[in-house]
Amino acid sequence: MHRNIFTRCCTGSLFLCFLSLPWPSTVSAQTPQAPTLTAGKLDSSAEGPVIDGRVNEAVWGTVPPHATFTQQDPVEGAPASEKTEVRILVGKGNVYVGIIAFDSDPSKIIVSQSRRDASLTETDSIVMVLDTFNDSQNAFVFGTNPLGIEYDGQVAREGQSSGVSFAGGGGAGTQRGVISAFNLNWDGDWMVRAQITERGWEAEMAIPLKTLRYRTGPSETWGVNLLRNIRHKNEQVYLAPIPRGFDIYRVSLAAKMNGLDLPPRRDIKLLPYALGSVNKDFTRAAGDQVARNGDVGLDLKWGIRPNVTLDATVNTDFAQVEADEEQVNLTRFDLFFPEKRPFFLENASTFQFGQPQSIDLFFSRRVGLSAGALPIDILGGGRLSGKMGGWNVGLLNIQADDVEDARGNTVGPSNNFSVVRLQREVGRSSYGAIFVNRQGFGPAAVAEDWNRAFGVDANILLNQNSRLSAFLARTDTPQNRRTGPRGTGYSGRAFYNYTDNVWQVSGGYSQVDRNFNPEVGFLPRRGYRRPEFRLYYQQQSKRIAWVRRVAPHISYNSFWDIETGKRQSEAWHIHPFEIQPRQGGRFGWFVDYTRDNPTSPFMVYNRDGRRVTIPVGEYSWHQHAFEYFHNPSARVTGTIRARVGKYYDGDFNGVEITSDYRITPKITASLGWIRQNIDLPYASFHNDLVPIKANISFTTLINLSSLLQYNGQTGQFSSNLRFAWLNRSGTGLFVVFNDRRDLLSSTAVEALGRSFVVKFTRLVDF
Repeated sequence: MHRNIFTRCCTGSLFLCFLSLPWPSTVSAQTPQAPTLTAGKLDSSAEGPVIDGRVNEAVWGTVPPHATFTQQDPVEGAPASEKTEVRILVGKGNVYVGIIAFDSDPSKIIVSQSRRDASLTETDSIVMVLDTFNDSQNAFVFGTNPLGIEYDGQVAREGQSSGVSFAGGGGAGTQRGVISAFNLNWDGDWMVRAQITERGWEAEMAIPLKTLRYRTGPSETWGVNLLRNIRHKNEQVYLAPIPRGFDIYRVSLAAKMNGLDLPPRRDIKLLPYALGSVNKDFTRAAGDQVARNGDVGLDLKWGIRPNVTLDATVNTDFAQVEADEEQVNLTRFDLFFPEKRPFFLENASTFQFGQPQSIDLFFSRRVGLSAGALPIDILGGGRLSGKMGGWNVGLLNIQADDVEDARGNTVGPSNNFSVVRLQREVGRSSYGAIFVNRQGFGPAAVAEDWNRAFGVDANILLNQNSRLSAFLARTDTPQNRRTGPRGTGYSGRAFYNYTDNVWQVSGGYSQVDRNFNPEVGFLPRRGYRRPEFRLYYQQQSKRIAWVRRVAPHISYNSFWDIETGKRQSEAWHIHPFEIQPRQGGRFGWFVDYTRDNPTSPFMVYNRDGRRVTIPVGEYSWHQHAFEYFHNPSARVTGTIRARVGKYYDGDFNGVEITSDYRITPKITASLGWIRQNIDLPYASFHNDLVPIKANISFTTLINLSSLLQYNGQTGQFSSNLRFAWLNRSGTGLFVVFNDRRDLLSSTAVEALGRSFVVKFTRLVDF
């Protein structure tokens, strides 16, 4: 009864908020007319432009500029308030792009980051997409800011995964490194320079054709679009207009660049590395603490055809990869930590199948990492990806070494991992299938040590605003397993998403058998049926000058036991009040309502020998949260979210604070603090999580970064210092120092481990 009153009140307040808002005359945006571009042709005998960030060479004068840009924000459809000129040249094996971003007051230009692949949302910036197959779905992304950073990535399926991402604030974003239909982790080999000038700021790019995939031949057509962010006005303008509710990844609305004469692509790249490391494990006996290691390895990238690439790796190493960010777990399910290793991140969206972070058939962290995130040597492997005869094709095979414990004893078999992914694009829809296999080898492997997963999926465009995604998957596991699910299991999901310039509406249904067991995937729970929906409303404010947008929203999901039909858990997120100010950021209030029915006790706290366990039972509770996100482009900015309410059968209050400092565009720092106070009838405890980050960029390719973390739930303090001197395509010199300490009073050892790694990798192309 109490829950029903609570839900009705919150839903009623949300409904009244909707009614009070100024409704538009239509909720379906008209499809804008995309412009047509002309690219200049650079003869082999002509001099190409000097890439120095100044668009003043004579060759640029031979190219007609495109200078008609249209606002998406703040006034959709209005002309850009500042002029932008874009010129494109093709020749001498490169695509040259010259951009003049005029600004009536160059002193107001905002530059917030100077390291590779840094976010471009809170700085003056340009982002460009190149749809090199003209398929209106997939594209390469290149971007920069007035300091000339390299920002690149890949877009698949117009940025739509089998889930949905929502523009604007209101929900926690996915972590960096998460596999989605936009892959920021792709690093291409290209050059960019930019500088602030008396005209505003200017940028020049040289993108080698061998960095791209494309169809060869005369008179080819590419899709092209550019987004300019005029940050001091919080204004976003597009070369080809994009309705509000969508973004630059809406490749189907890109401009068309015709008449391209594209030569065959010959591309062979070798990436050798050499590494030296010293590791000290303080938990071992005194004479066995230090391990010194030297190693070499090689990666190969071969553009077999202009649209097909083979990647091969021997003795793979990931010593330069950033450390995982700590999380606090107050649930009874495993946490998701994103993939950060470059070999697995490139073209990763090709192999994505299922529901991200919930039902993933292939999760690459299962390869070369133990359950405790300890590295397992990868002996070698290969990946073939690209387009063949109208099919998107992804083939992956990796051989991992035996699993060893901290003392070097073999505790698990070597494993071979194989993935086959096929996808057929029909217009802007796609249909595909996947096969995933893990096979154990060696003396440590048991009989029939394998696991297989199969699946078919579809991503269907119903109209310009609606998309339906669905998949059906099966796993097979030998019956002789001693633990875990055995035999055959099934899962499936159907998900609908509608998006226009005001509404984002989605809903779906998924089901997972109790025997469904994707061992090379990510599945935090099984044996359930799950309905879900989300309703998001974002309306531009025309009555209050300082308000850009109001964005109330609501979401719901629940899990029901597939065998008994009883509710396992339920979650409501009701966000009736969110305002986004004109200069950026947001503030508001929301309520989370949760029900959970654990069938076995689970531990939520374990420190200094003191354990807190939630008993079996039926629980329901709600929490109120108040949040404020300051203008993120300010030199000093921050966020605060305060929560108060219940947690299972006790009380909860907590605060989440982050503070970001842009000391200069080349020196940034951030400090965070998450504090959770929990008072249960049988125990009280608190958690603290403190991350401290700092970055110094000496140039756009040389930087020193640090991540210091204290996790009160585990009682550990960790340090990760990383120096990178990049050369081309993310290669160069890396120096990494790691330190891990135990601050628990119940343990005698303070220092747990320490490592120092020097790695050099070089790109050699032919």
